[in-house]
This record gives sequence, structure tokens and C-alpha cells, in this order.
Amino acid sequence: MYPIKLIIINVLSIVYFFNSAIAFDDSCIDSNNFPFCLYEDSEISFKIFRYEEGEEKEEVGWHKVKFNKLEEGFEVITNGYVQVPYLLLLEYVFQYSAKSIWINNNLQRYKGKVDDDGDEYSILIERINNEYKITNKENEIKIIKSAFPSVHWHPYEIKANTIINLLTGDTVDITASKIDNNTWFLDGKIKYYISFDESGKWTGLKFKPDEDSIMEYICDC
Repeated sequence: MYPIKLIIINVLSIVYFFNSAIAFDDSCIDSNNFPFCLYEDSEISFKIFRYEEGEEKEEVGWHKVKFNKLEEGFEVITNGYVQVPYLLLLEYVFQYSAKSIWINNNLQRYKGKVDDDGDEYSILIERINNEYKITNKENEIKIIKSAFPSVHWHPYEIKANTIINLLTGDTVDITASKIDNNTWFLDGKIKYYISFDESGKWTGLKFKPDEDSIMEYICDC
């Protein structure tokens, strides 16, 4: 009897752990007042840092998200800038801006512009009959049925099995695992740590752009 009891306890613990991983304020997130009930200032901003293990963090950029109410749904304006020194006097610059429309927790339209150190391109997404039409950075068009855009500010990102990389337009299969009370690791062809507070507000992001360095977004909130 003891082994069976132990198995039951372990299973219940796993179920509790999984549920606690996504126990945000769903009454807000699923309401018509989202995201304004979560982001009470209708915006959120981050400082971006770069560092290597054991080194001090160096501020290299910023990321800002602004939410605007519409008659139906809401608009999201995103802007970001990163400037990283390399090869003595040279600097790598990455900047992006995007506008998207959301209705009932679903992305309807997205237009993003990226300047990757002089390589400029756009990402376009349109929701048509419950499918997404995506134009990626190579200007290739594809249709997908189920994926969640990697906006980061929406806590349901960690529930997704597939995400749309908004910097490239590619779709990526992922799995999310809980690291601690507020942090999850998303694993796939792209890998990153993402943090939310107890209500579901986005508070941090961390990933490795190369083998040696770490990029980290730290919320100004």
C-alpha cells in the first residue's frame, strides 16, 4: 500500500506544481479589460543588459511596450534598441518597432520593422479565418493554424506549444518548464528564461545571443 500511496502523492504534487506554474490572475487576463487591468499604467519598460558569467552587467539598450484601448480590442506599440560594442571601435546596433491589434486575447494584425545592424526588413502577420498568414524576414508567406506570438508581455505565452518569433517570422515548437515561483524556461530552437509576477505581469527575460554572453531584460517596474 505504501508504494501506491507514494505514487499518488507524487502525481498530485506534479499536478499541483503544473497548475501553480500558470496560476495567474485569469479573471483579469480573460476579461475585456486586459491588458489594462494587469498593466495599470498602460505601459511597461525594461533596461537591457549584456554580460558574461562572473562579469558585471553592462546596460546596452531598452525595450518599451505601450497599450492603447480601441473601440474593439486594443493596440500594442513596441519599440526597442540595443547597441553593443565589438571589435574595439565598432558597435553592433539592433533596433525594432512594431504595432499590433488584439481582440479577445487573439492577435489580429502585426507589423514589425527590424534594423539588424543595417539589414532592414519587416514582419507581417494577419489573422484570417482562425489562421495566421505570416510574411517572414525573407518575404516568404506561410499559413499556420495554431501558434502564439512571442510578445512576452502576455503570460499565456508559457502555455503555448508553438510560438511565432516576431523578430524573424519563423514558428518554433517549445516546451515550458518552471524554474522557480516566477520564472519559466522555454526550450526549443530558441531558448529563453521569462519571468512574471503572481498576477501575470511580465517582469524579466534572459537568453544567450551567443556562446559566451547573456542578454537580460530587467523591468523598470
